[in-house]
Amino acid sequence: MLVCPQCHSENPNNSQVCQKCQTSLVHYTCPHCGHDTPFSEAYCEECGAFNGQLWQVILAQPISSEATNESLSFNNNYLDLRKRYQIWSEQEEDAFQVIAKTGTHTIYKGQAVDCQPLEKSTLPVLVNQVSDLLQENEQDDPRLLWEQMGIPNAAFPYLALKDLTPVVPEVYDAWVDNEIEVIILPDRHHWQEIPDLLINHSLLTLQIIYWLNQIVTLWTSLSAINCRQSLLVEDNLRLDEDQSFGLLKLYPDPVDDPPSLQQLGQLWQTWFNKGGYPSSSKLATLIQQVAEGKLNQVAELRLQLQDLAAEQQMTEDEQNPTNAEDITSSLELVAEELPEFQPELLSGELEQNSTATDISGDATAVLPMELASLTALGGTDRGRQRDHNEDSFGMNTQVNIRQTNHSKVVDGRGLYIVCDGMGGHAAGEVASKMAVETLEEFFAENWRKDFPDEETILKGILLANQNLFDVNQKNASSGSGRMGTTLVLMLVDKTKVAVAHVGDSRIYAISRKQGVQQLTIDHEVGQRAIQNGVDPKLAYARPDAYQLTQALGPHNNKYVQPDILFLELAEDSLFLLCSDGLCDNDLVEDHWETYLLPLLKSSQSLNKGMIRLIDFANNYNGHDNITAVFVRLKIRPKVNSQDW
Repeated sequence: MLVCPQCHSENPNNSQVCQKCQTSLVHYTCPHCGHDTPFSEAYCEECGAFNGQLWQVILAQPISSEATNESLSFNNNYLDLRKRYQIWSEQEEDAFQVIAKTGTHTIYKGQAVDCQPLEKSTLPVLVNQVSDLLQENEQDDPRLLWEQMGIPNAAFPYLALKDLTPVVPEVYDAWVDNEIEVIILPDRHHWQEIPDLLINHSLLTLQIIYWLNQIVTLWTSLSAINCRQSLLVEDNLRLDEDQSFGLLKLYPDPVDDPPSLQQLGQLWQTWFNKGGYPSSSKLATLIQQVAEGKLNQVAELRLQLQDLAAEQQMTEDEQNPTNAEDITSSLELVAEELPEFQPELLSGELEQNSTATDISGDATAVLPMELASLTALGGTDRGRQRDHNEDSFGMNTQVNIRQTNHSKVVDGRGLYIVCDGMGGHAAGEVASKMAVETLEEFFAENWRKDFPDEETILKGILLANQNLFDVNQKNASSGSGRMGTTLVLMLVDKTKVAVAHVGDSRIYAISRKQGVQQLTIDHEVGQRAIQNGVDPKLAYARPDAYQLTQALGPHNNKYVQPDILFLELAEDSLFLLCSDGLCDNDLVEDHWETYLLPLLKSSQSLNKGMIRLIDFANNYNGHDNITAVFVRLKIRPKVNSQDW
């Protein structure tokens, strides 16, 4: 199947244009000169710019084959018979380099350019089939099933650590050809090397502790699949554009000399010596103990790093006092099990004395997090089948940056509102606009310092309802239709978030580890029936299933009961506030990875993302007004204001 680059719908392999949006599946427009160039060509035919999709390539060849670099030329410089993956190297004889030898295989690395970038990989389908078979028979050996499915054993470590994506790269494609196992991985060579950053830049202590702790935590997971060597290869340790840690690839452990924690400590010590960090610091002393083999237990090393982090944070708190709520903005440092390597996106309702807990329920050390950036964007469209727009949105983002040569502190807060009006042309537009304006004025007056609590938020929503209700009552004698509106509301203060809603407009949260989460439950008859124990299929079989159970305006405050939720963020997150014209027919649930997940990256334009999402929603739905608000929050470890 060919995946359309515009609407991402799937098309038969022989399609020339997308069957849904008519986008060409043969040519792309060069972003540098605008010339139409075949997708099969990596370079623009007109200006020569490189636009190809590069992949990392890992090859595993049996040692018995006595492979040479020449024997790895494959099929006329292609990795596969279908000529999809073309070997990418300035010198063909240097296309692949040996990176490891196991007891049975020689491992090579290289690069390839995708000559059929729109074609969908079949690997996810095969992996899902194996998973289904394993669920049916837990006694089956997954390696044997993978081999039967044609999935090479070299892919096993990546598939075993799939819950650690994107720290561990996800396998895009894999196969076996003439006993050679081929693995296709995302190309991350443009990511920054952690050793280079540590050696050539003056970094803050808490930031260094954070990265070292991530490495130690990953050491535990890699031990289970004998790939600890991955953390001892310096150029394999990378940071993406958002300073998130990740590996280029996995390196198998040497059979006769498995890596030790002491070797990891020696590598760290090399970085510190080259970087000129003071040897008298407590962190340098800890690293020396690891390098000398005096500290050789992973659990103990993690505890020591936690203690140092807590000490650093205490020093900062003494210099810059904060209230207890700020301390709860935290990231778990310790993760015993693979799925818990990264923290939960949402730690639940904020409590005055809350602490992070591990899987066993015991309190663990926490590393405070802080806001790195806050950006937002709104967009609306009347839709293909409407002649007017009854939706309204409102946004107010305030960001203050305080920066010195030692630190950078970002204070950000925002108010974000989406309303979907009802009651006819004039009434719907008036209701949604009036609700937005009322809430903006209310929070401008009632949110001057402290983050609004539940009582304050409820008060603002009821005020908006009362204002609309009063207009309805006033106009009732003239026969005017009763106007109303749905509401989704989001408040942001640094890493604290509050969401509230009335009606069937929605708020979604998107993050790398948690995926997509719907934070609101529609106030409609079908959902109310489900909450009362009715089977979902029966609940939505009734003719009034989608009828709203509450909205702002039609009734007095007695009948308005908004849902209000407080959250604390622990990782980069994108929030989507939207009217039902966008999220109908499971658009978000089925297509978030294509249209929303990429927007977590700072390099991705929210404006372009909004245009793509609304265009897609018009093609996918289009029966109603479409409104969306993006709120992107980048989170980072809270670093000390002093270097050492």
